[in-house]
Amino acid sequence: MTNQKELKSIFESWDERDISILAILCDLDEDTTSVTAITEQIRWLYNSRARHSIKRNFKRVVRQHASEDMPCPSYEVLLAGAAKKLGIHKHCTSTDDYERYIPQAVIVAALARMNPPQRDRFFTEKFNATPMWEAAGVKSREIGGLRTAASVLTLANASGYAVYAGATTALGFATHAVGITLPYAAYTGLSATIAQLIGPPGWLALATYGFFKVTGTDWNKLMPVLLTIIATKHRHEILARES
Repeated sequence: MTNQKELKSIFESWDERDISILAILCDLDEDTTSVTAITEQIRWLYNSRARHSIKRNFKRVVRQHASEDMPCPSYEVLLAGAAKKLGIHKHCTSTDDYERYIPQAVIVAALARMNPPQRDRFFTEKFNATPMWEAAGVKSREIGGLRTAASVLTLANASGYAVYAGATTALGFATHAVGITLPYAAYTGLSATIAQLIGPPGWLALATYGFFKVTGTDWNKLMPVLLTIIATKHRHEILARES
């Protein structure tokens, strides 16, 4: 991926609700956080290995002085890092590949760690899918109404909304896996449904914690952040197409 997109350029068109969700995921104050503060926090989380090295050596402890040594990752760099952590990077040759395969990998990993009754609910329990599509400006009755989470993913793929649906589903798994609780209003569609299906935050943590944890980049926090960026980016793209 030769073209590198700065995170700020992605966030600048987002509304206050979108920014608040990112702030929560970054452990920032959702009411006062700016785009600059969020990108700074992402830079700090991504460069955690360098950060710890700096602290150990008592060099440039103040964040702003470390900006040259610890640059904020571009969107593409975040995608590549997550794909490598998930073991799918060899199969990704474009941004589209990363945006499709990363959510899929998170969903598959989470489903594999669920017990049979929990997994059965994912495939059989129905929920109202309409709010998820209304949030993206999609009013088609063919993909709205009462659906199972699995059927929504299938219908989304056939309708050209696979990345949006996949990322929102993966976000529900990822936030619960690491014990993050978002306000219900922060979830859209499948994320809210996954939250209901899989129970209290953190029950997946024992099984999946090592899946996200590394000694360098803090993927425990960055994976939900990245999935939110993917989902919100595609929701805005759908809104632009549907308007």
